[in-house]
Amino acid sequence: MRKRRLHLINLLGLLALCASLWLGTPANGQTAPAQDNVRAQDQDNDTTRGELARFDQFLDSHREIADQVRKDPSLVNNEEFLEKHPALQTFLQDHQGIREEIKENPSAFMRQENRFDRREDERDRDTTRGELARFDQFMDSHREIAEQLRKDPSLINNEEFVKKHPALQTFLQDHQGIREEIRENPNAFMRQEDRFDRREDGRDRDVTRGELARFDQFMDSHHEIAEQVRKDPSLVNNQEFVEKHPALQAFLQDHQGIREEMRENPNGFMRQENRFDRREDGMDRDTTHAQLASFGEFLGSHSNIAQQLSKDPALVKNQEYVENHPELQEYLKAHPGVQEELKENPQSFIKSAQRFNNNSDRGVKTPMPDAKPKQ
Repeated sequence: MRKRRLHLINLLGLLALCASLWLGTPANGQTAPAQDNVRAQDQDNDTTRGELARFDQFLDSHREIADQVRKDPSLVNNEEFLEKHPALQTFLQDHQGIREEIKENPSAFMRQENRFDRREDERDRDTTRGELARFDQFMDSHREIAEQLRKDPSLINNEEFVKKHPALQTFLQDHQGIREEIRENPNAFMRQEDRFDRREDGRDRDVTRGELARFDQFMDSHHEIAEQVRKDPSLVNNQEFVEKHPALQAFLQDHQGIREEMRENPNGFMRQENRFDRREDGMDRDTTHAQLASFGEFLGSHSNIAQQLSKDPALVKNQEYVENHPELQEYLKAHPGVQEELKENPQSFIKSAQRFNNNSDRGVKTPMPDAKPKQ
């Protein structure tokens, strides 16, 4: 009897041991993935949202680099690749925290960036592209307001601030959908607008600034064509329309690069031209009233120089040309501020000065001194 009892105890002990081993194995097996998840979360926490936002902003502005790095994250540790892409090299030098994180584990960092990008895209979809485009256009045309709102988005809910900026007040009244979105969460809306703006800038870089400047100059000189093409960009691919407008036909023949860009995507090109035009107008407003008035007055009394600079604004940076026109040379020496503006952006400044000169404060057009009266 005693032997049977001992045998039963031993048997129960053996079963208990087996049970503990059987239960312990899965428990240990389940612990490993859990620990891996914790490590992954810790790694995510090591990278701040600000770092991800800054790197995402960089990638949005450098689409070629973004495509390659997303395909092969290890490229960020490739010295040869970095040397061939100085923008990325400079960014990493300026952001040591990001550099350390991405060098330690490029694949993990890029996974985090991809998740961040997808979340931002989801937020963007809550606000329609049309709303962002309209608000971005408003911001491009009102740079002082834009600068303040980007620094402090909550100002959009500040009644006093809105009243002091009638253009913003009118815009919000005319766009109730945007008004509701931006008032509900001004910081989120401004982030979306900022991302939209960077992406549009990325698209703009596909077409050179020179091409946009030349086409913008053509549009400024041919208002009737400009009005029709802005309403319906596809007209540039309409042979009948082009033949009826020899100036446009000649321009496109002389500028094959612009012609190809416009033919490939007329709507996209015209959006870029509109953005370029708005920004040039913004630059015009930044230039002081006195400088424009002064140079406009000079051009008004030197019609030959005005005509030549209107055709080729770059002449103002041509030392030989300036020396051959002592009046212009003397004027620029006496007005260093105007000289700086002309060197930085001759086309925009000359165009603005001529518009300023041709319009009095009452909005009445004044003829050039040498202009002949109409018959």
